[in-house]
Amino acid sequence: MKGHLIHSVEQAEYPHPQHERFFLRDLVLAGDNPDLSLHRGRVEAGGEIRLHCHEGRTETFYLLRGEALCTIDGQEHRCGPGSCIVAPPGLQHGLKNIGDEPVELLAIFSPPLK
Repeated sequence: MKGHLIHSVEQAEYPHPQHERFFLRDLVLAGDNPDLSLHRGRVEAGGEIRLHCHEGRTETFYLLRGEALCTIDGQEHRCGPGSCIVAPPGLQHGLKNIGDEPVELLAIFSPPLK
């Protein structure tokens, strides 16, 4: 496996099929790094990543921009730029954009989601 540079703006953006007004770009996949996958996400104003969990993998997401209400293990937390949320396997979590601008985030899955 060779090292390489990835420009996120060059990756195709696609709507997440299970969440409202949530768009993703796949940056690092299992073929790039067998230990994790990295995705850049954008939740438009009024959008939401509905409550869900991942069996067998941890999701860590880091907010780059915007204001959100994060639900993790039944508790709600206001989050903004610099907030980092860790959801271990099987733990319910979700995120709702509560501001007027998009929420931008990085989502890391270990082991890789794809």
